[in-house]
Amino acid sequence: MSTLPLSCELSSLTIPSDSRYAGIAARYAMDVARLIGFDDRFQNQIFQGLQVALPALMSYSFEPRERAALDVSCERIPAGLKIVVRDKGLPFGHWGSGLGDPGVAGNAVLSLRDHFDEIYFNNLGPEGKEVVLVKHLEDRSLADFEAACRFQPEDALEATQPLPQAATQCTVRPMEPSDALEISKIVYKTYGYSYSHDYIYYPEKIVALNQSGEVHSAVAVTEPSEIVGHCALSLWSDNPRIAELGQGVVVPRYRSLGCFAKLTEYLIGIARSRGLQGVFGEAVTVHPFSQKTAAQQGLRDCALLLCLLPPGVDFKGLANEPPARGSMIVQFKYLYTPSATEVYAPPQHADMLQAIYANLDAAAVPRILTAPEDLRDEGKPAYKIKLIRSLNSARIRVDRYGSNLVADIRLKLRELCLQRWDVIHLVLNLSDPQTARFCSRFEELGFFFAGILPLGFSFGDALILQYLNTVPAPYSTIQTASRFASDLVAYVRSCDPNPAVFGSEPA
Repeated sequence: MSTLPLSCELSSLTIPSDSRYAGIAARYAMDVARLIGFDDRFQNQIFQGLQVALPALMSYSFEPRERAALDVSCERIPAGLKIVVRDKGLPFGHWGSGLGDPGVAGNAVLSLRDHFDEIYFNNLGPEGKEVVLVKHLEDRSLADFEAACRFQPEDALEATQPLPQAATQCTVRPMEPSDALEISKIVYKTYGYSYSHDYIYYPEKIVALNQSGEVHSAVAVTEPSEIVGHCALSLWSDNPRIAELGQGVVVPRYRSLGCFAKLTEYLIGIARSRGLQGVFGEAVTVHPFSQKTAAQQGLRDCALLLCLLPPGVDFKGLANEPPARGSMIVQFKYLYTPSATEVYAPPQHADMLQAIYANLDAAAVPRILTAPEDLRDEGKPAYKIKLIRSLNSARIRVDRYGSNLVADIRLKLRELCLQRWDVIHLVLNLSDPQTARFCSRFEELGFFFAGILPLGFSFGDALILQYLNTVPAPYSTIQTASRFASDLVAYVRSCDPNPAVFGSEPA
């Protein structure tokens, strides 16, 4: 089996910590991008980004007359170009970690999101620090990378050949570190370079996440030990009692052999063995196949997340492709019979919440309560904002209500809209009686119903509201596999304040 080389087309340049040398380093990176295949527009984005960032980094890292150097390296990677700027100056503080903004230098470096697809700030201890910048190369195949890095490219005719008899069955096993490159390759065969969880294109990241325990990857293999499918169980700190089933891909010519169903069944067993109380997945709505497979494993529809997938997601081998941003159906399965609980439903959504819970488990529908009238908005609110660059979406999770919460959310929503994040989700705890009261106030800002994620909080189920900023809701293109999913789509559309037009900036 092929293994990933230590580097591919790696080069480096050392420059003094003098802003006059920033243009030299920027032209070097631009020329490397041209050799790899980036067009003039993307070359210019790389050049302009470094022209701004390098002087800011020098100013932050060193005293004005301090004699020091920066190392700038460029490396061809499966996704495109990786640029690493390393120095032994002042360690990153708030702006390097993305937690704040102390001034001009912070603004300059954080503005790199306009020029690069991935940005990492790493403190390296005695070795100094580094900024890692990744620019994705569009419309190129993994075979281009393999050929450039002296791999054996795949035969282009292979996909058209009939399967040998030994390859018509697949078995499932845990991923081994040596499988990581093959996993990246089958993701390309399925999605090109458009898959939203872009860590999957980096074999070393797949290995690291599995070693950390955050992800448990499984692969489907044929009798000749060929890897033809992948799926992963992902753990999130925000909802520690459940796990996500995702990154499910099967090589196009091996579809319809039951590999995806076997992967899902295997990972559900892993989740049970770890004592998790539920699993969930997000199935695309451009076709009903993945929804059907999840339903066969007992996952049931509970939310509709509109316009979550970027418009470039490419479903190889399928005739139907999303004309714009694609939507996702959230499906959930309890791994243990849930005990009857109580949830505080916003009155306007009480009937729909009752229906969702009945769809999940008719024998364990919680009591739907309304909030007491004497509740007060006291104390300081607590909430978290997560920005997901690969999806161009944001998620606001409310952990505690307070007197200024609505004003805070209004301000944050306005900022996110001005920054042109396409979709913003608001996640509320249904075990908190304040949720029933605040929901309407958030809907006045333009948020509307998406559904629920059971056990989405450490103690409680999550109510999900959504806001569409720059994109229209593509209701006419949504395909569903169940009657309940169709009803859910219709209900979400009835709640959408702009069901046929683009979202607008909040007042």
